[in-house]
Amino acid sequence: MLLVQAGARGPRPRPAPFPTTGPACAGTFRVGFVADVAGLRSSVDAAGWRGVGDALHDISSCERADLALPTRPSDYARLLRAYADRHVDLVVAGSFLLTDPVVDVARAKPATHFLLVDPIVTPPNVPNLAVLTFRSDQAAFLAGALAGMMSQTGVVAGVYGPEGDADRSNRIGFEHGARYARPSIRVLGAYQPAHDGEPYGNPVWGAAQARAFSREQADVIFGAGGTTGQGALLGAAQAGRLCIGVEIDDAADPGAGCLLASAVKYVERSVAATVGDAESGRWRSGVRALGLADDAVGLSLHMNLLPRIQERLAEVSERLVSGTVTTGT
Repeated sequence: MLLVQAGARGPRPRPAPFPTTGPACAGTFRVGFVADVAGLRSSVDAAGWRGVGDALHDISSCERADLALPTRPSDYARLLRAYADRHVDLVVAGSFLLTDPVVDVARAKPATHFLLVDPIVTPPNVPNLAVLTFRSDQAAFLAGALAGMMSQTGVVAGVYGPEGDADRSNRIGFEHGARYARPSIRVLGAYQPAHDGEPYGNPVWGAAQARAFSREQADVIFGAGGTTGQGALLGAAQAGRLCIGVEIDDAADPGAGCLLASAVKYVERSVAATVGDAESGRWRSGVRALGLADDAVGLSLHMNLLPRIQERLAEVSERLVSGTVTTGT
């Protein structure tokens, strides 16, 4: 592995002692991974990088991966291009922030395979670019169904980041799921205001909005949209309500015990599968929308729910997979 460290003059490669190529190796499959400026503090970047490691570990000891940690957005295209110039077999753009740079570099380097993970806006088709998108609307539909099943007041609510494709998808999925499970339910919702200077990063607004919905009798609150959504979970807990998050684990639960479940994307396993396909010659370009049928999204339960609730959720999931139920997006 080569770890690219951020330094005063930008990222520099530093060799690490593993893995190595021995005489039994017929060849080496090499992956270059470019994170965004948040580095492995970004959950998507970190999961993608773990997925690369999982794939190469499963293949053989002959494979190699490099990680690039940019210091500024202007580094993105340069680092992607540098990996292509080194003739690595696959270059991974670790998050949506690299969407435009990877499209441009992929067009300029048609002999190299590129992979973009979890963009917010679907990029144009490029013959040597694979794109992994995730059916977050399906996970949000399950979150809404659970909220509808658990509500005692008949009112639930969602707090979202700024209105855009991703947050509309979460909101539509959640609201349709709640009404599917309980047609008479009242569903409230709010997007973070467009004029807010902290998109996806205003937990104070998120908490205040959750408390406002609680005063309107919402007793299960869905918080989506970065730390804005995490703030909504805290506001729900402060109001004594139940909450459902997005990409929240127990150790990082900001809701102080209100957390019923978390809508999740399984980025790690999806990246691992794509890297494995590329190494074995089954490379596919184009956009792949991964959902429940691919084990790429789901609802991670954080409380011990009654068996009948779990059974109903399993039934809803099966119907989403079969297509007999749709999310409304």
